[in-house]
Amino acid sequence: MAKQIGYSEEDLKALRDFEASDRFEPAVKAALRLAEKMSTDAHRVSDADMAELKRYYSEPEIVEIGCVIGLTNYFNRFTTAFRVDISGTDESYDSYQPELLE
Repeated sequence: MAKQIGYSEEDLKALRDFEASDRFEPAVKAALRLAEKMSTDAHRVSDADMAELKRYYSEPEIVEIGCVIGLTNYFNRFTTAFRVDISGTDESYDSYQPELLE
């Protein structure tokens, strides 16, 4: 999906260390920071994070970004728990891939 809206393979690889990357604008980094925190421990989302988002996005845009992050997390957890293959390929589905966590 990211490639469909113009992100390159190099951009996707840079996501691992987006904070140090110069491939992303500050607004995108703020949204990525929110995604990372919402996805790992939503309690870590701070007032400072929200203030940073407000520098670049309107309140409705921030809500929309949060909804997309939340729904993506939901779909990922649901499809993983129920072993739903959404890859669109004929390859076998393996829900646990530790190499992706490195």
